[in-house]
Amino acid sequence: ALRDRRFPPIQPKEVPLLECTVSILTHYENALNYLDWEVGKHGIIIEFTDPDYNVRRNATYLPEVAAHEGWTKLEAIDSLMRKSGFNGTITESLRKRIRLTRYQSTLYTMHYSDYASYVKMTRGEAPAINGAKPKN
Repeated sequence: ALRDRRFPPIQPKEVPLLECTVSILTHYENALNYLDWEVGKHGIIIEFTDPDYNVRRNATYLPEVAAHEGWTKLEAIDSLMRKSGFNGTITESLRKRIRLTRYQSTLYTMHYSDYASYVKMTRGEAPAINGAKPKN
């Protein structure tokens, strides 16, 4: 939240407005091929050897990513190959060499106010983060 270069740092005044969502990953299965999964149901992990550099590449998307982006299975696979760092030509032959693991997830969300109440109950005082104070 404070050191991710992709986003501006969270400001102390924003802390009470935050919520945190955690994905609990379950039901890992080896897929039969790179298309053996369902958009919106499965998260996917791909592994393959980059033919240009002879290095192993891998990457993952949570189950909600492909559905949220409106991707087909093929678009998700190609995007995931790029996410892994592969910059070469994506061919059907290369896709067929992908080892795909599919999984499912359950999302749990906690609002900052719930977190602050929990901390206050267990530690006896509400959390303070660089001047941020929970709403009462």
